[in-house]
Amino acid sequence: MKLSLLQENLNIALTNVSRFVSSKNQLPILNNILLSTDNGRLKLSATNLELSINYWIGAKIEEEGSITIPSREITEFVSYLTPGKIDLSLKGNNLLNLSSSKTESTFTTNPSTDYPDFPLINPETCFELDLNILTQTVSQIAFSAAVDDSRPVLTAILCQFTQDNLKLVATDGFRLSFKDIKLINPIDLKTDQITFLIPARSLLEVTKLAKTNTKIKIGLTTDEHQVVFVLDDVELVSRLIEGEYPAYQRIVPESFSTQVFLNKDEFTQAVKIASVFAKESANVVRFNIKSNSIELTANAPQIGQNKATVDAKIEGEPLEIAFNYKFLMDFLNVCKSQEIIIELNESLTPAFFRDQSDPNFSHIIMPVRLQD
Repeated sequence: MKLSLLQENLNIALTNVSRFVSSKNQLPILNNILLSTDNGRLKLSATNLELSINYWIGAKIEEEGSITIPSREITEFVSYLTPGKIDLSLKGNNLLNLSSSKTESTFTTNPSTDYPDFPLINPETCFELDLNILTQTVSQIAFSAAVDDSRPVLTAILCQFTQDNLKLVATDGFRLSFKDIKLINPIDLKTDQITFLIPARSLLEVTKLAKTNTKIKIGLTTDEHQVVFVLDDVELVSRLIEGEYPAYQRIVPESFSTQVFLNKDEFTQAVKIASVFAKESANVVRFNIKSNSIELTANAPQIGQNKATVDAKIEGEPLEIAFNYKFLMDFLNVCKSQEIIIELNESLTPAFFRDQSDPNFSHIIMPVRLQD
C-alpha cells in the first residue's frame, strides 16, 4: 500500500469513522479502522457489529493494499498534523509509515484479513428517497424512541414505505411521535409495502453524515437482517431490530373534549421557568386549564414553588393534568409554528400535541398521575 492524500480530508474521515469503532472490545480487531484502496480512492471502514460504515476519500494511489490500524491513536495523531499533503506507505508486513512536511511516524498495523466482512446490499431491494424528507422526519420523531435496551423494539423507529407514502413512528412507552408523508416522487418498490425496524441511533447517524447529499439509496442485505444506506461517499449498514412493534394506533385518541391553542414561545418560556422547580420533584409540571388561559405550577419542597399563567384559546371543558416537563420541551424544540395545539380528554388519558405548521406530524404524551 502506498498513497498520498490531504490531511484535511483524512482528518474528517477518521473523525466520522472512529465513532463506529467498538467500545465493548468483543474482538480486539474491532478497536481498529480498516484502510483499503478502492478504485482510486481510500476507503475507511469500521464496525461495532451493530452499525458499520464505509467512508471514501480522494487519494493518489501508487500501490494497492489494505491494513487495519488502532482507531484512537491514528485519529488523534492525524488531528494534530498541519493541513497539507500526507504520504502513507506500508513497510514490510505490518508497519505503516506516515510522513508530512515536518513529521514522520510509524504505526504498527494488523492484517485486514482478520477484519469482519462487510455485508453487501441486495440490488433487488433498493429504492431511492429524497434525503431532505428523511432527515426532517427523523429529526422530528427520533427523540421519542427509547434509549434503554430493556425493550429493544422500542429503541427502533418503525419505518413503513409504500410507493408514494412514508410513515415513521417512535415511542418509548411514555410518548409517541409519528409522521405520515405523501411522497412527491414515488419510489420504486418490488412489493406493495416495506416495513423496517431501524435503531433510532442508526437513522440519526445517517442524517449526520448526509449533509451534502440530496438523495439516499436504501436496501436490505442479502440475508435481510440488515439495512444499507448509500450516500455519495458514505455507506452505512445497520442491523434491523426483530420483534413486533406496539400497536400504537390503539392509544391515538379519536376525539377530544378540550382543545388548547397556545403561542409556542410564551408556552416554552413558562415550561422552562417551571422546570427549575420541577427538576427537584420528579420533573412534574401541573396544568390547570381554565376558560382562557393555562396555569402552570411546579412545586419542590426543598426549593419552593412556581406559578405562571399563559394566555390561550380554550375550546371545551376545563381540566387539570400534569406532564413530565422534559417530554414537553422535546416536542417544543422541534416545533416550527408559532402556534401549537393540545388536545385532551381526561387527566390520565393521552394528550395530543400538534405543530400547526406541519399537520402530518403528531406527538402524544402520557400524563403523570396528579398527587393532591
